[in-house]
Amino acid sequence: MVYYQLRSSRTPLLCSLALFVLYLLYQLLGSLQILNNPQGTKPQPASRLKKVAVVHHGAHPGIDTESKESAGSQQEPNLEDLLRSKENEDWVRLRADQCAPYPRYEDIEFTNPYFQLTRHENLTYYLYGAYYDRRPTIPEMVVLGMVTRCGGSYPASYLQVWYDGDTQPEKLPVHQSKLGWYPEWGHPEAVAFPTLFSFQMNSQRVPQLVSLVFDPCAVPKNAFKVVPPPPEEPPNAQRPKRIGVCVKYLTFPDVDMTDRFVEWLELMRLLGATKVTAFDIGQLMPNTMRTLAHYTEAGDGFFDLRKFRFPNETADHETFRAMIIEVLLYNDCLYRSLYDFDFVAVVDVDEVIMPLGEHRTWQDLLTHLQTQDVNATTRSSYCFRNVYFSKQLPADESIPEQFFMLRHVMRVAEHLDPYSAIKCLHDISYVTLLHNHFPFQWMNASDPYHVGIDLGQMQHYRYTENLKSLVDPPPVRDDNIRRFQHQLIHNSLEVHRQLAQSRAAY
Repeated sequence: MVYYQLRSSRTPLLCSLALFVLYLLYQLLGSLQILNNPQGTKPQPASRLKKVAVVHHGAHPGIDTESKESAGSQQEPNLEDLLRSKENEDWVRLRADQCAPYPRYEDIEFTNPYFQLTRHENLTYYLYGAYYDRRPTIPEMVVLGMVTRCGGSYPASYLQVWYDGDTQPEKLPVHQSKLGWYPEWGHPEAVAFPTLFSFQMNSQRVPQLVSLVFDPCAVPKNAFKVVPPPPEEPPNAQRPKRIGVCVKYLTFPDVDMTDRFVEWLELMRLLGATKVTAFDIGQLMPNTMRTLAHYTEAGDGFFDLRKFRFPNETADHETFRAMIIEVLLYNDCLYRSLYDFDFVAVVDVDEVIMPLGEHRTWQDLLTHLQTQDVNATTRSSYCFRNVYFSKQLPADESIPEQFFMLRHVMRVAEHLDPYSAIKCLHDISYVTLLHNHFPFQWMNASDPYHVGIDLGQMQHYRYTENLKSLVDPPPVRDDNIRRFQHQLIHNSLEVHRQLAQSRAAY
């Protein structure tokens, strides 16, 4: 009897067993996919003033830690492929013993994937990038790096400039050397400082490759591919201003910043940002990385997270080096953005340049400021005073916890003075060297404009060291951010919904 019952149940049992085996195979394949892609991200295609008081917050991020691959970072044009592709060219071999030979990959010393090392006399140059700048009347090549000198003169230098199809380089003398620091802020021994070298071009041609040398005939020990700019566009007053946001390296190794980043990035978008650029030094939690990967995907592309590692020129002065390296990154962001944006904002992820009154976007505010400003056509930057929306002040419990800025609408009563911890919107047509808080240098333009606190302010969401300011004068409620509440919550929750779906797929 039992035999016949089992026999009659054979087909359903076999079907159930087959379904169970298929389920196990599905789980196994999913596990392999996670192992191959532990961050849960989709594979990314290869692409390519007046002196003011400076306020720096926070400790150093452990700058000797090596960075990991970051989801969404764009890969640079492959230098090795270019140099090796020329090795067998007859003209390259013939030039090997001549003045200014073509660079060889084996001659380049990389301190890490992002810096090339060049030494001269008692100085060390950690070179980071080269950029074509067509803004001046005579176009320039700009080389950005860190140099172990703070102030004074630099040795004479030259740029060997290679054009595609040419068999010998042009040799250009340095035009300007610009230090991105004030020596009176501190200059410890053996520390490298952000420095920019410019070279005036002899023509409108855009180079393919450049090398910085100290003898025009020297064998080059560094080489940088040059990204050609897009064709120039005719002026278009009707086009909305394109505004990029430059952020330093992100260092939150022990805190999941998903909620904070989503709220901040969506607010940047509402305020009119075209794109946000930040730097990854390998100190973000996996879930934070998954969140940022959402913004770097092709479907969005609002965020560019670029891999970076410190040059580590010395083991000493870690906090100081972590501070000054920010200047290098902001200027890299500036020169990468020359042809993508009209303005750039330099801010941290706990800061918001907030338009006030009837102005809801940076574009609206800039239009108003340029209408009122007699020097608007040549204004280098528009700068905003800092005011603390301190974490120590009570939060509005009626707003969900994941919206930190919407919850914190109490601030200290007084803004900092116009020369302390300001942040600016910089006109890309004019600024040539940036600091965290203001422009160091600009060309053919007027001094930065200090925007009145009735029109805009720099809202800083952090702890406040000045405890007295938390009580005297009494804090005030400043809920101007609530103008964006409905849209900000809606947009942020939609991102969280998409992130939840993405996690559920793994």
